[in-house]
Amino acid sequence: MYQALYRQYRPKTFDEVLGQKHITITLKNQIQKENIGHAYLFSGTRGTGKTSTAKIFSRAVNCLNSRDGNPCNECEICKGILDESIMDVIEMDAASNRRIDDIRELRDKVIYPPARTKYKVYIIDEVHMLTPEAFNALLKTLEEPPKHLIFILATTEPEKLPQTILSRCQRFDFKRVTTKDIIENMKNICSTLSIDVEDKVLNLIARNSDGAMRDALSLLDQCVSFGSGEITYSDAISILGIVNTDMILNIVQNIIDKNLENVLQSIDEVIQNGKDIHQFIKDLINHFRNLMIIKTSKNPVDLIDIDEESLNKYLNQSKNISIGFILRGLDILVEADEKAKWSTQPRVILEMASIQLTKLEEELSLEERVKRLEQGIKTEKVLKEESVTYGNKSAEIRKEQTEKEKPTVDKQQEVQNKKEIYIDDGKELQFETIVNDWQNVLQAIKAIKVNVFALLMEGEPISYSGNVLTIGYKPDYGIHRAAISTPANADVVNQGISAYFKKNIDVRFTMIGDKPIDKKEEKDNKEKAIKEVIDFFGENIVEIK
Repeated sequence: MYQALYRQYRPKTFDEVLGQKHITITLKNQIQKENIGHAYLFSGTRGTGKTSTAKIFSRAVNCLNSRDGNPCNECEICKGILDESIMDVIEMDAASNRRIDDIRELRDKVIYPPARTKYKVYIIDEVHMLTPEAFNALLKTLEEPPKHLIFILATTEPEKLPQTILSRCQRFDFKRVTTKDIIENMKNICSTLSIDVEDKVLNLIARNSDGAMRDALSLLDQCVSFGSGEITYSDAISILGIVNTDMILNIVQNIIDKNLENVLQSIDEVIQNGKDIHQFIKDLINHFRNLMIIKTSKNPVDLIDIDEESLNKYLNQSKNISIGFILRGLDILVEADEKAKWSTQPRVILEMASIQLTKLEEELSLEERVKRLEQGIKTEKVLKEESVTYGNKSAEIRKEQTEKEKPTVDKQQEVQNKKEIYIDDGKELQFETIVNDWQNVLQAIKAIKVNVFALLMEGEPISYSGNVLTIGYKPDYGIHRAAISTPANADVVNQGISAYFKKNIDVRFTMIGDKPIDKKEEKDNKEKAIKEVIDFFGENIVEIK
């Protein structure tokens, strides 16, 4: 009878267990020092070696010729446990033996000493499936077990175990097996079976096993059964129902290019070829995740498992996409994956997600426009407050003017209008110097007045000649240009920049790509900006005074 690969090549010693050295070294040391506990908890995701390690441990503690903590697998005890002729190692599934009566029966049996071995070992798999009453029945035995008894509890969900059980066990957490270890193990197995397999195939299987060696060997088993001594990448794609990388790259590129028709046609082709829709959504999620890593990491090769050729394709595609788009795309796909699990129409869920992805740039663009309009409203509010303040101060000045003598008024006006004169060092100020120091200039303005800094930071120096510095604003920032041009704000900019460069510099403000505008044009632009705000939010919401 044929035996599945994951059973044929189940590890038989601690040294053969992949990726769990932090556990196997500890267990070997305990066996060598005869410092063996009475209850162990093995937790971790599926296919990481929990049950295999438990079986190795059950032989190692009873082995007649233990070697460095490993079972010899050759003595009569090891062979008897391996062929299940020795009944002192009992493996039970808590999913089908979860009732209190099952545990009571177990509790009655454990008091009897082992027939042939030193220790009687109970391996209880998926122990989290036990009922609360069953846990209570097991608790007393765990607390005061017979000297000949060892419990090994295995679970994928340790958080479901009562604290009273957890506190009585030595807990070992199994890690996911690395892609590198999975590939290396599959290479060794294929070599033993004299099967020629492409590296791309092993990489593909490893990526889709989610760190579970058992899952990887099950997928490899499917591929081995299909071929006759050789496994190609195209065969693996066809057998496993996975969409190849080039197809996904093409679909995502069409999403970026907003070519919805091609995206939907590609999805139809994938489905007509019999690919699993749930797997396809996961492939898309993995693709966007790789783009995210490439976009944000300095060493993406350490974090994603793809070959150099595919990496270059990812790099090229990532240049045409923003990190905001990638993150939002991942949100859409993850949500689609959750919905598709419970939907009778997963294709519709996938197509809806694809449409959302294709329209995503427009959504992000709309969000940016809203932010800019909100900023415009804030700017108008600041201008309004400044106008009110300026009006109040003007009234106070006029009142003081009526109460004081004219010479005093003239003196105050002279002080108010006086500008600081800076001594020119004789060196010509270059435009490049202004551009290079611009961030420092902005900080100097910020120290004087934050509101002016907020308006100035949206502009950029575009020319400098004859001590006149021209600062330009892009078309979408007409409101900022209008606000910065008010006498009070312009004076702050003039004084701040002149002080920074130790020269009397006159600053002018303009729109990039436009001719210099006069006051009438400035007023028209301001009215146009306000109209945009009203058109977007509605005149019943916006009030401009």
